[in-house]
Amino acid sequence: MSNGEMEGTPQGTSCLAGAIGRVTSILAIPYGYTVTLGAAALLAVARLGAPSEVEVLFFAVGAVLGFILLAALGRPHLAQEIPMRVPWLVVFNFFPIAAAVAVIAIPTRLLGKGPSYFASSFLATTVYVLCLAALVRVRDRLHNG
Repeated sequence: MSNGEMEGTPQGTSCLAGAIGRVTSILAIPYGYTVTLGAAALLAVARLGAPSEVEVLFFAVGAVLGFILLAALGRPHLAQEIPMRVPWLVVFNFFPIAAAVAVIAIPTRLLGKGPSYFASSFLATTVYVLCLAALVRVRDRLHNG
């Protein structure tokens, strides 16, 4: 391996390109989740108006509870280490769009403003995680036959 190459990168690939690939692979899931939650917050504000301090807390609690619920469901299967590589399709981050569509579908007039903030972040979190889990599951089935 020459000085300009990283371990695991194809010959002729620059060290910088390999580093960019590694960083984007590591950041793909948190980046997508950041976009998802940001879009959910902006959609909620656009539909519901500016939140009060308590409604901001509802939004945060909804996101945390959605994550904790799914983490509890997946707990028996948690990886020992955080994986460095993800399926390449994850990098495209189409899942924030699915989560945003789910948030738009919330019937805000039925729930009221505070519960709608909670539901927005809860739905955004759970839809994003479930979409990623489905993608990983499909990829694993195709890979392992």
